[in-house]
Amino acid sequence: MTTVGDNEDVEAYYNKRVAGKLADFTGFNPRIEAAVETIAEWSPLRPKRVLEIGCGIGATSWRMARAWPEAEVIGADISRMSVEVAQACFRRPNLRYVAGAIEAGSLPGKFDLVVLMDVYEHIPPAERPALHGFVRAALADEARVIMTVPTPAMQAWLHRDHPEAIQPVDEDIDLGVAETFARETQTDLVHYRQVGIWRYGDYAHLVFGRFSPAPVIAREAKPSGLPGLKHRVKRLIGRTATDGEKDYLGYDFGRARTAERRRRFQVAARERRQIAAAWSNGRE
Repeated sequence: MTTVGDNEDVEAYYNKRVAGKLADFTGFNPRIEAAVETIAEWSPLRPKRVLEIGCGIGATSWRMARAWPEAEVIGADISRMSVEVAQACFRRPNLRYVAGAIEAGSLPGKFDLVVLMDVYEHIPPAERPALHGFVRAALADEARVIMTVPTPAMQAWLHRDHPEAIQPVDEDIDLGVAETFARETQTDLVHYRQVGIWRYGDYAHLVFGRFSPAPVIAREAKPSGLPGLKHRVKRLIGRTATDGEKDYLGYDFGRARTAERRRRFQVAARERRQIAAAWSNGRE
């Protein structure tokens, strides 16, 4: 089982896209930034193990490893050149990369989060059952899968107006396909949202989950004045109750953490350029 097929021509196609992927990172590609926001919003609060299937040059795997320094993060991609770039540019002590096909048993242990960013549409339908089996076995009891894909409407527009943009394998992913993924990975589809990147409704973000419903934090009025100060100090030193922080279905109504989570994934423009330069510097 592979992420995008085991044909040498397919790997060669993605090898040629390395420069473009580096430009996506330094140029703040909105498709990627939107996907990272969904990861920030829907990921478990403190994942222990994270897997990105189809990690490309590793930029998003690196951002996850930086956001969760205590987690083990693995990025996997069929393009060996992409993995070489990842190992040169996007390095962290808690991050490693796997090049080539992912096969059953090749990554032992369980994962709290599996990410497929603009990958699933490039998996031939005949290869999906093997992927589903791998994910089913790899997910922890309480885990999430975050997937981003172009919508069928976007694919139809590309076929009609920009056929040169179609990749070697580029399938339509609709809700029926998503339901099959959920059933065969023993997860629930807990979130589906169409977003507008370059055209309204051109991408879809999906979240699948395994979870045990946890108590939602009580809707208490936040105290002000001295009681409020004491409450904030207790939170800082971890003296308040944490029930409800295992928000496996996303944010609950009473605890908005979007801004805090997004900050963990932010990368300044200067740092992006310095990181990307490591690839060209290493080849001189």
